[in-house]
Amino acid sequence: MKKHHYTLWVISLVIIVAIVVGGALLFKKSTTKTDSNNKTIKIATAGTIFPNAYKENGKLTGYDVEIAQAAAKAEGYKVKFTTTDFDGVFGQVDAGRVDTIANDIGATPERRKKYIFSDKYNKETTNIAVKNGTQYQQIKELEGKTVATSGAGNNFIETLKEYDPQVKIKVYETRDQAVQALITDRVDGLLYSRGTLSALIKQQDLKWRVIDEDASSPQAIAYPFKDDEAGHKSRAVFNKGLKKIKSDGTLNKISDKYFGYDMTQVISKK
Repeated sequence: MKKHHYTLWVISLVIIVAIVVGGALLFKKSTTKTDSNNKTIKIATAGTIFPNAYKENGKLTGYDVEIAQAAAKAEGYKVKFTTTDFDGVFGQVDAGRVDTIANDIGATPERRKKYIFSDKYNKETTNIAVKNGTQYQQIKELEGKTVATSGAGNNFIETLKEYDPQVKIKVYETRDQAVQALITDRVDGLLYSRGTLSALIKQQDLKWRVIDEDASSPQAIAYPFKDDEAGHKSRAVFNKGLKKIKSDGTLNKISDKYFGYDMTQVISKK
């Protein structure tokens, strides 16, 4: 009888140990799976702005998109993009539906009051492109002439007006219309950021050049995050990744693809 009880006790003990060990393994597997799933950075973008974030053959691409992918990958993370109207991208961050935005976002003093930003991965200035063979070397030489741009509310219009109000500005509905205006000599220059102008020239093989003179101070372009614990964690991941892709040449490889110049030199200038 005692032997029978002892046998039952041993069997019960084995079953209990099996349940405990099995549960622990299941918990570990579940935790590992959860951790793996959490290694994703969610990013909002309008996906309509060349060369930063736009769709080509139905696929989202662009300088900001590829930099985000490379920085996340360097730290073992994946990225998941959500496209929405530009007016709603910051609302996505505020609501916690995404971690950041890839959409040529300037780290302005006003935005810094509410959001924390990654290290800069681009710098923008207001510039004018002219055709090769023209004599324009300074913006002052365009006084009384007309430059084209698009979008009545773009920042470059006000910036150029403040810098040199004697340069006339013709605002078109679309960028393509503004580009065509210079191609067909209806205007003398094209007004956007140096990066956008360089990308357009490279993409379309235009016989143009960007005047060296800037019409504005450089504006840092960076990824914004919500100023909370999760936002600080995601920013730390991005900053580590950005540092790696700067040092291993990946950032410059991507910038050369879109702009045709060394971005590390641009962002290192004060």
